Amino acid sequence: MHSDPVGQNGGVELTAKQRADWDRSGWLVARDAFTEAEFTAIDVASREVESWGDERGLAHFEQTRLGAVIARSEDFEPHHGFLRSLLRSSIITDTVDALFGEPCVLFKEKINYKHAGGGGFAPHQDVTAYPQISTCISVMIPLDPADTTNGCLWFTTRTPGTTVENVRGAIPESWCSEQEWVPVEVGPGDIVYFDGLAPHRSDTNRSQRSRRAMYVTYNPRSGGDFRNAYYEDKRRRLAEASVGESGNVLISVNDDFLGQPVDASASGDITA
Repeated sequence: MHSDPVGQNGGVELTAKQRADWDRSGWLVARDAFTEAEFTAIDVASREVESWGDERGLAHFEQTRLGAVIARSEDFEPHHGFLRSLLRSSIITDTVDALFGEPCVLFKEKINYKHAGGGGFAPHQDVTAYPQISTCISVMIPLDPADTTNGCLWFTTRTPGTTVENVRGAIPESWCSEQEWVPVEVGPGDIVYFDGLAPHRSDTNRSQRSRRAMYVTYNPRSGGDFRNAYYEDKRRRLAEASVGESGNVLISVNDDFLGQPVDASASGDITA
């Protein structure tokens, strides 16, 4: 259905400043990494995945002030040829390889929709949610402009270099209050790279605009290919419990999502 204009020119060539940012904080931003045509193709494909609802892959839903909406789609790589190619395209993987210092392999993929009223995430480190691997790098591709009004990511300015004490994945306020946090405002065409130890959070979307973003996570190929094992384990865990001890929806191994469970008694269809 799609031509594949993405990934013909290799990865993002990192500047000395971006390398320094990475070494200091565990994250960096590459502006205008995709052309307009490339981004349009990604956006169209992402909207197709959203339209599936829970028919393919793995979908999660939440209750917002505007009703029940889709919160996340994941495990869509086997079901969408264009996105399968994108997730393995050199424009993404060459840079991840360079940051790892070795070839990478796909670990997981997701789209967080964060529609108006959609829940944010408590401060956390991604690697604590992935028992199959010990290190990872995630690539965030913004599908909408992300800013402080609709729940952009916030990162600490320095990486702790190790896992931080947490409660079911969420980092306590006692640690967070001692850190400097900065908002990362990005738009279509940009890419954010961050490693699994980089603490980050995001606020609930209090605007009337969505803040859709695709997140693609890789681990070093030398560590093994655990994508299928991860999703098998995740489906098993979610079948056992769909709501965390926090009372919020479980969409991760960790209990760090701030979205509310869908109100089964409410009338109306879920918006996808």
